[in-house]
Amino acid sequence: MNVQPKNEASVSSETERLIRHFVRAAVTQLPVLSGEIIQLEDHAQWERFSDGHFHIRKKGTSTPWPLQSDKWLQSLTDYRPCIDRMMSDVVIGPHLNRLVGTSMSALLLVADNILLSLIHSMRNEQGSVEFTDERFDCEFKEGVRFFSASEVATRMVAPLRYLIAPFPIRLNTEILLDRLTDEEVTRCAHVAVLRPVSEQFPVIRGEAAAGVRRTQLWPKVIRSEAETRQMIDMEDEGAFGSRPAFRDDLVVEDVLSALRLLKHTQIRAAGLAIWKDARWLDNEISYQLLSDWPYGQRFELLDGEVEQFLHLWQLLEACAGRFEFAIHRFNLAFDRLRWDDRIIDLVIAAESLFLNDISAKDRGELRFRFALRAAKFIEHPSYSQYDVFGVMRRAYDVRSTIVHGGRPKETSLPDNPSATAPEFVDRIEELMRLALRKALSLREEGSRLRQSEYWDSLVLESQHRGV
Repeated sequence: MNVQPKNEASVSSETERLIRHFVRAAVTQLPVLSGEIIQLEDHAQWERFSDGHFHIRKKGTSTPWPLQSDKWLQSLTDYRPCIDRMMSDVVIGPHLNRLVGTSMSALLLVADNILLSLIHSMRNEQGSVEFTDERFDCEFKEGVRFFSASEVATRMVAPLRYLIAPFPIRLNTEILLDRLTDEEVTRCAHVAVLRPVSEQFPVIRGEAAAGVRRTQLWPKVIRSEAETRQMIDMEDEGAFGSRPAFRDDLVVEDVLSALRLLKHTQIRAAGLAIWKDARWLDNEISYQLLSDWPYGQRFELLDGEVEQFLHLWQLLEACAGRFEFAIHRFNLAFDRLRWDDRIIDLVIAAESLFLNDISAKDRGELRFRFALRAAKFIEHPSYSQYDVFGVMRRAYDVRSTIVHGGRPKETSLPDNPSATAPEFVDRIEELMRLALRKALSLREEGSRLRQSEYWDSLVLESQHRGV
């Protein structure tokens, strides 16, 4: 496998001259466009209109039939000298008739496709093909940038419907929360990770077209079809905010975790789309579905909350590894449709945080320790330690009743004695949000939550103060 180094050479002026001459001659030799020799193609594109929403626009393009035929291209005068020149060029040549891309995926790049692409690019806004030096220069320079580059950019987009925020919000060098472009909406709609309101009303609302964008630079790989592709370690999950390229689903989970730890939300991601931002490699779109329709509800990140959110994101990047399982189970609770599934996840997250130090031989009185530690650790704006103790002990009982096949009867809250089960679960979610954010704020000290001495000191110190 050949990983492309940084190319210090440039495409020769003679190569450019011959390609320009060939493309100009090919355009002039195209038959006059008529109904007998035109193949109509419909390209569905989504565009943001003046109303702020995206509407589908099917563009019928007139394509002369010779442009669909390699034989026509190869019959043109100077075809062979042009191909030979491209093959011998020190920049273009190494790419031809080889698989070009990244260690994840690659496409076969042949000279004929490059020439046909350049001829296609001579189409004007009216759909007719007309050679201009300006248009050729623009397209050729873009191609040269691709051939000269040592890296290939890949883009992942995960729509988060109705995420309202003062965009763009940069989370790190790779990840951005932003409004989606026309191209991104089109690609996401093509693989059904973003949908219109209905088939009868083909509109994607502007508020729905926002989400996560991840841009990565991968070493460009050029290899023959006979070479074996380098295997990737699929077990590697990276760290919060810094995930391997093949685990974009975890990037989306990280973003959702941060939003959900900031405040209550029902925002979800339907899926993600991935493609290469590189000439001749951008037609291939891969995708992954993450949840069922509908994709959650509106979530607004206010101007004053952005700084708080970015601070939380930085804490997660630095410390999430210590509480990875608890954060993961907390996050799972938001994707559950049933309240009983939600509380099971939330109590598991709480056990991971408050009982992580307890060994198998010392698991007596877990319910009491669970509730007492939560009461001493969680700082609720209106609940006393006694209130938190009672609520968390009740949550432990509710979870135990559910997993043993029963139906919990007691879901009262200190400020709402007649609270329903879903209302009770929402309060447990709030308490766990406060607990996890406090744990993250401890930074290096957070590792002490795995030590019995920490919890003993917390409880006994409070008792010594008469709390």
